[in-house]
Amino acid sequence: MSFRDSLRRFIARQAAKIVRSYYEGGKRTTNRDFNNSVNAPFEATAAMDRDTMRARARWLHENNGIMANIDAAIVNNTVGNGLKLQIKSEDKNLNRRIEKLWERWCEKEFCDMTRRLHFGDMQRVILAQRMMDGEIIVAKRYPKDRKNPFRLQLVEADRIDSTLQNYNDADGIYADGIILDKDGAPKRYVIRQENFKSKEIPAANIIHYFKITNRATQYRGISEYRQSIIDLRNFAGYQSAFIKAARARANVAYFIETADLEARLAAKDAGLDGDPIEDINDIIVEYLSPGEKPHLLAANMNGDDHERFVKSAVRLIAVSRQVSYELAFRDYSQVNFSSARASIIQDHKRFSHEQVHLVTYVLRPIFNEWLMRNVYAGNIEGLSAVSLENNRDDFAPVWIPPKREWVDPLKDIKAIEAELNLGITTLKQVAGSRGEDLEDLIAQRKEEIRMLKEAGIQADDV
Repeated sequence: MSFRDSLRRFIARQAAKIVRSYYEGGKRTTNRDFNNSVNAPFEATAAMDRDTMRARARWLHENNGIMANIDAAIVNNTVGNGLKLQIKSEDKNLNRRIEKLWERWCEKEFCDMTRRLHFGDMQRVILAQRMMDGEIIVAKRYPKDRKNPFRLQLVEADRIDSTLQNYNDADGIYADGIILDKDGAPKRYVIRQENFKSKEIPAANIIHYFKITNRATQYRGISEYRQSIIDLRNFAGYQSAFIKAARARANVAYFIETADLEARLAAKDAGLDGDPIEDINDIIVEYLSPGEKPHLLAANMNGDDHERFVKSAVRLIAVSRQVSYELAFRDYSQVNFSSARASIIQDHKRFSHEQVHLVTYVLRPIFNEWLMRNVYAGNIEGLSAVSLENNRDDFAPVWIPPKREWVDPLKDIKAIEAELNLGITTLKQVAGSRGEDLEDLIAQRKEEIRMLKEAGIQADDV
């Protein structure tokens, strides 16, 4: 190679370095932190770690109180005992018939194929398992029972068979246990049965519940603990080491320093140690030999450092789960009304998003299938298949979330009153923010006023 060619290559390499280092995020790191970063479809990168992270997430949920508390807080505030259904069509009698039949179906004997879970508890499991495992399958089942033509069965993500040997559709695209059509829509799911054999289930019979995390090429879920796993492992390790050190220092208070350790040990081994030992009130007192002196085992432990570490670790975990530190740790000692309200407002936004997501991808499809199957079976008097098809929007249900309590009722009520007077909110919005329906509140209030009048009590007096 000539000198001119060598110089040309050197200049090209230097120019490439300049281009690569223009963005700080594109620079090479000396500790190789980003060696595993690749540009590839989501499933190509996630498939290798999905099962491992799911197993670790399950372990953390069962063995780490912080993570279990975060999940419980999200589930309790998002679902509670189950989102309630209300029909708002013009035919109120028909609404009541549909709601009554739905309430009956929600009992475990009717909604669950295994007859174990009430539909309210099923909602809790669906949300909790989606967060822990990253995904859950809700299988639609159609028993040959005219009175109850539709049931559900929950299937854990482990049952999705991602082994390539089960893929036998030459016209589709395979994505880690899911067969897609040419447009990329799920066509069939490969599910392991109880006999360990796999079966392809049409996608129309499956509700695959997971969250897409900013990647258009995602077809399966991934544990929502993924950003917390390492932090939790380090936190648990530190906690364990701190507790063991504290126990060791609590169990060993003093040690003896001697000028002739070998002679003392030899005498003890030979049974010649004549030092008297007394037991006074369960405390062992050993008399020292000449040249020996006791030393207090220094605690050398700073409780403030431990408390700061715990708070810092919990904040990192809470951020990764998109909840407040106070919600994650149940620690409200450092907040006042304003900061507590600001914190809970952000948490409420998270809960509201979860409710909309659950309704959109799980509850609404379940109700639509349930309603259609019962109408075709003739179980809903006054509603035909033709009428349902032509007026389906009239039977779109309203889902009532669990009631939300106020941080400080008196201050919150005054703030709401001021907003109503200024016209920047409505009674319907206020009722909805608390998980209540304004029409139901008005109807209930109207009934109470009627009862008071019948009893001879003026409504203004109460």
